[in-house]
Amino acid sequence: LSLYNISRAPGITADMSHVVTAGEVNGYILEKLGNALQGTKIIVIAAGIPWKPNIVQVNLFNTNAPIVWDLAQAVGKDTPEAHILIISDPVNSTVLIVTEVLKKASKFNPAKVW
Repeated sequence: LSLYNISRAPGITADMSHVVTAGEVNGYILEKLGNALQGTKIIVIAAGIPWKPNIVQVNLFNTNAPIVWDLAQAVGKDTPEAHILIISDPVNSTVLIVTEVLKKASKFNPAKVW
């Protein structure tokens, strides 16, 4: 399990490493995104801020879209064969961002973007 976060990955990694499993947990911060993606088969993008009732959709999009864009570019470059699950709000827009970034890089496979 590779965890990537701009600041809290080491702490989350320490928490996750206490789960009894044969798997290994590694945490990566901002400048190590390529390392986090190396060899991955499934990527879950849960980036940005979550939707809350008081958040205007355009503000949510303006915050999360650039983060998802950057992650999609890294996925296209470092691990284009991985399956990608996008759960960043607003999902109807962030899935399209990932799709378009991968299409532009000629790395899009519709069966691998969820």
